[in-house]
Amino acid sequence: MRKKTIYKYIQSGVFVLVVMLCNITTIAAQIENHNVRSGNNYYRGRDYDRAEKEYRASVSKNPSSFFGNYNLGNALYRKSDWPTARTYYQKALQSTTEKKEKADALHNIGCTYLQEQKYKESVDALQKSLMQNPNSDKTRNLLAYAQRMLKKQQKNQPPKANSGDKKKKDDNMSQENAKQILQNLDDEQKAKPSDKKKQLLKNW
Repeated sequence: MRKKTIYKYIQSGVFVLVVMLCNITTIAAQIENHNVRSGNNYYRGRDYDRAEKEYRASVSKNPSSFFGNYNLGNALYRKSDWPTARTYYQKALQSTTEKKEKADALHNIGCTYLQEQKYKESVDALQKSLMQNPNSDKTRNLLAYAQRMLKKQQKNQPPKANSGDKKKKDDNMSQENAKQILQNLDDEQKAKPSDKKKQLLKNW
């Protein structure tokens, strides 16, 4: 019962923080097919089921498409299907040689682990993301948060005999701290074109 209460809190509070810190924005490119463009339109309208359907159609035609796999991962992330989202982020990662694209995919892989409270794996993915894009303040802030949560998890992990006594505060982040980080990073969520004439769409 305690675990369900913790999970419910994380879903309603920290989930918002992680979404804002993550690059859960679709990418459009002139070279991509109709399904990706259609999926982006549904995604912007928050119709993630239809967006997922379009992105799946895209990757069925081009399994090595960075854009199709990455955007499909984002649609699945919005539906809280983090393991499957991670699968497509990993496919996107393997399909590109661009450092910025690799950094974005690794960043979101870290986000999926963070949502599952797998802080060690999250830290590892976010560190790799920073290696590809050392100038990302968003990744740096999220990494700092994941590292804090990992330390709390390791410090407060009870002996196996007392595993049922884990305190609720272990996986909590104060609403004040979350709000402050969201405010600091709000400007980074705005759409902006890249050198390849791709465009990041706003989350909301």
